[in-house]
Amino acid sequence: MARNPPAIAWRRRLGVFGLAVALLLCGTASLADAPAVDPATLLAQAKAIRAKDHPRFLQMLDQLHRRQSMLSSDQQGQLRLLDAWEALFEGQYAKAEPLLREVVAHGGLDQQSLANGMLLNMLAIQHRYDEAFALAEQLSAVLPRLHDRHATYVVLSQLSQLMASAEQPEPAAEYARQMEQFTPPGESLCRPYVYLFGALNAKGDLPPTDPVYRKTIDTCVAAGEPIYANTVQLDLARRQADVGDAGAALALLKRITPGVIAQNYRAHVYVLRSTLGYAYWVSGDVVSAKRWALAALAMDAKGDFDGLSENVYRVLYEVENKAGDYRAALDYYRHYKDVEFRSVNNTQAIALAYHAVHQQLAIHKLQVAELGKQNSLLELQQALDRKAMEASRLYLALLLVVLASIGLWLIRLKRSQLRFKKLARRDSLTGILNHQHFVWEAEQALRYAEKSSRHVCVVVIDLDHFKRINDTYGHAAGDAVLIRIVALCQTHLRSIDVFGRLGGEEFGLVLPECSLGDAMAIVERIRAAIATTLFDEQIVEGAISASFGLASSDGNGYVLPALMAKADAALYQAKHRGRNRIEMHTEHAGFVPA
Repeated sequence: MARNPPAIAWRRRLGVFGLAVALLLCGTASLADAPAVDPATLLAQAKAIRAKDHPRFLQMLDQLHRRQSMLSSDQQGQLRLLDAWEALFEGQYAKAEPLLREVVAHGGLDQQSLANGMLLNMLAIQHRYDEAFALAEQLSAVLPRLHDRHATYVVLSQLSQLMASAEQPEPAAEYARQMEQFTPPGESLCRPYVYLFGALNAKGDLPPTDPVYRKTIDTCVAAGEPIYANTVQLDLARRQADVGDAGAALALLKRITPGVIAQNYRAHVYVLRSTLGYAYWVSGDVVSAKRWALAALAMDAKGDFDGLSENVYRVLYEVENKAGDYRAALDYYRHYKDVEFRSVNNTQAIALAYHAVHQQLAIHKLQVAELGKQNSLLELQQALDRKAMEASRLYLALLLVVLASIGLWLIRLKRSQLRFKKLARRDSLTGILNHQHFVWEAEQALRYAEKSSRHVCVVVIDLDHFKRINDTYGHAAGDAVLIRIVALCQTHLRSIDVFGRLGGEEFGLVLPECSLGDAMAIVERIRAAIATTLFDEQIVEGAISASFGLASSDGNGYVLPALMAKADAALYQAKHRGRNRIEMHTEHAGFVPA
């Protein structure tokens, strides 16, 4: 197995974890054992204890809500921040967002910045990168005007983490270094060092001999913050294995294992097991590698650690491939490539969002500059009226030069924007090919099949009564259904199949090297999987069905529009004959019910 750094998603998930922990552990005021006497004291105690004694924090939150009528407007804002924190802690982002935006709308500058910092973290976790980077620009602009040291510290941590996730190490490192200046009294430099480490390791390829590892680990251990220390030590072990030093990696992992198990932070336990599997594979111990990789996989029945699972599937694929169990190896390889694919898409989305925000700022600055130039042109016109013809010609020439410069600048900006748009090949909701690139990929597959006289089948899929879902449950539920249906389809498709979203609830599928009978079997498995899947009642009630139209190149040729038309006609028949069925179009028989 090649020893290269794992997917960026591994780093980003640990980075998001570090960002969330920074929010959880910010605030170090000491607690008195006696209950709070007044709301101000109770607010301070709740803020300090929220990550250390969660049941007690919930009790304090309940007391504060019972005394809500006694709170000032500023204290009401603090209570909303605590409510939003609790919602984020529980993963209830839909509940947290309106609370945070209410604080932003009505709170003071420091409260607004704290709320925006928490909102920035939530947007990054939800992959809403365009909004996250736009908010980051706002936060960086207000930083010099903040008066609260704690608010400045939190905002700097969010900005550092976000820049690191966008692989912008210079601004990420600068924000981390500024955190050192605003570290709250009584706190160590552990967290600023962790964020500096994250900035320097933005690409996940920091040499394991870099002194920042030891400096950060020693500082966090001395400060009694083992979660941060273990975050860095797990990454160090992974990098040691990457460069082939499996002995050092295994020694480090065995040394920190008791502490990781004692803290019982599931993300760290999962990464510990997956890294042990990876390190044992690098060392050549195949039996131990498989045992630890399977132990990691056993923790993730619900897919909570999907973004961390690349090395797990990678090790299992290599082990089974070496053992000659090619069926199991193929299954693990498909999972491995799926995780890698999502990681690359996520990386591209972050990069595109980062550059898009900067492009918008550049255009805004250009518009401001153009307005200034227009004012100058008016003054120039007045001067032309007072001057001789020769002077007017000179000013006119200068004017043309200025306008030409502006025009060239606008053209260059437009070309830059078009280059970024060309990168967007995927449907933003489902992650599969969008309509344009589905057509392109499908035509490539058909041309290849035609040259080698191989079978190709084209399928058009349409969800039944999808408009009713949107009208009844809302578009958010409809989007959730589409995402789930696409995931179901992908589990039954091969790596050579072309799958794309044609628009709305309609999808296209090209099955190369597939006879009509084989295609029918694949499509039937997809139809049955969709029809038997029950959705969470919070999304929609009951099951969803889909109708399928299928056409083959046998007797119909290899022209995509013609095949799509025949598949569309077959889909119409499926809808007409009761839905939740497959109709096939053949050369001689026309439509054949499945």
